[in-house]
Amino acid sequence: SGTEPSRPAVGRDPHLDLVQAAAELDAARVSRILDEQFGMVEFETLVDQWLMPALSRIGHEWASGTISVAGEHLVSNTVLRRLSAAYEAAGGRGTGRPVLIGAPPGVHHELGLLAFAVALRRAGLPTIYLGADVPLEAWADAVGTSSAVAVVTAAPRRRDAARVAEVAEVLHVANPALPIWVGGRFQDLLPPPSRSKT
Repeated sequence: SGTEPSRPAVGRDPHLDLVQAAAELDAARVSRILDEQFGMVEFETLVDQWLMPALSRIGHEWASGTISVAGEHLVSNTVLRRLSAAYEAAGGRGTGRPVLIGAPPGVHHELGLLAFAVALRRAGLPTIYLGADVPLEAWADAVGTSSAVAVVTAAPRRRDAARVAEVAEVLHVANPALPIWVGGRFQDLLPPPSRSKT
């Protein structure tokens, strides 16, 4: 419809437009919806109140068959591009030892981690974003090379908890004092030495 961003009416499904655009593989409409949302409020508010719930909704609609695999990928990759641009726009203003952020080996769900990396950068903290599916040996190498102050990773699916535990074990051997902060739906399944952070 119009080109002016508008807030959803009280009681209206805040994610319905995105679900419908994904179901119809309407890439232009998906982009427009995301542009409107990203332009309405501060980044952190957008992530907490709209973006992460929207991605969860897209996942549920895919699981129920309302949205195809292609539709889910369309939304995910459009969001990835927006978050990547936000990460670069936040700049590397922070100084000191960085926070390493990335997904364990075999884990490709990275949108929550990238959103967190953007928020850290916006808060002025130095970050190194490693992305999805980071091999175990790469984690150990990155921690040693960067002298990281902390690691942030995630367990978005139940089976990912075991993969995060492997990363935590490798990093604990390399540096027992290194804080490991874990997000994602199944963060509470993680044993020590990893520490959950919501």
